[in-house]
Amino acid sequence: MRIALSPMALSPYMPKPSPGEYIDTYRQDIRTMLRNVRKCGFEGIEMGTPEGFSVEEFKDAIDASGLQVVSASGLHYPAMAGHDFKAHIAECVTLGARNVMVSNVPSVVLGNQDELNRFIRDLNRVGKIFMEEAGIHVSYHNHAIDFAKINGLSMLEQIMAGTDARHVFFEPDTHWLQAGGAHVISWLKKLKGRMYMVHFKDYGIDPYSDHTVVECTHRMYSEIGEGNLNWPGIIAECKSQGIAWCSVEQDLVQKPPYEAYSLSVKNLRAFGV
Repeated sequence: MRIALSPMALSPYMPKPSPGEYIDTYRQDIRTMLRNVRKCGFEGIEMGTPEGFSVEEFKDAIDASGLQVVSASGLHYPAMAGHDFKAHIAECVTLGARNVMVSNVPSVVLGNQDELNRFIRDLNRVGKIFMEEAGIHVSYHNHAIDFAKINGLSMLEQIMAGTDARHVFFEPDTHWLQAGGAHVISWLKKLKGRMYMVHFKDYGIDPYSDHTVVECTHRMYSEIGEGNLNWPGIIAECKSQGIAWCSVEQDLVQKPPYEAYSLSVKNLRAFGV
């Protein structure tokens, strides 16, 4: 299993391009960020073509950094409800990405069985297109909200049951599984055969919570191995299934971002990844 990065916490290093004379500085900032991610020990990155780059220019920057694009730009509503994905597929092919993530259910789905059914139909349709045309996995990424129930079953259970295992895959997030009250390893077992990669995100408890009131204990995002998830068990299950990639994600960091991500890689290596 190889280690990639989902670089949410690196947003300060990925500014929006400024017009005119600043575009070259912006492009250099992106290239520097990619090199620093590689220096942290990552082999891959989940990232589509940033603003200010053509797909070919970004591919050149990726190659120069020594990274690999594992998952390209995500699919979102309302675009996912469309029918023309030629440009999206072409981007994945050029970048060498074998995965594209659907990051969440659209808000119209929440509490609405008809909209959830439509979302599942769209996942099946889009997944079939990407897999049959280019061998690209369309992978659904869960959050805690996916464990909200509609008609007695969680949305994630319904998405899993209602989608075609040949075309629709999952990119489970360990933190959000835990936050949804689920058992992480049990869900990895449920999704066996339907995962190209897994989001590795730890689940910590804020030591500065008001511990005198149970309800005021807050969860927090921690570096891998610095929180409370069962990483030896999670990693063993992923390895037993032959999952190709784990992707480290930490939505918020307390340390400098590169320091935090380097610690996650160090701990993963100590766990045997």
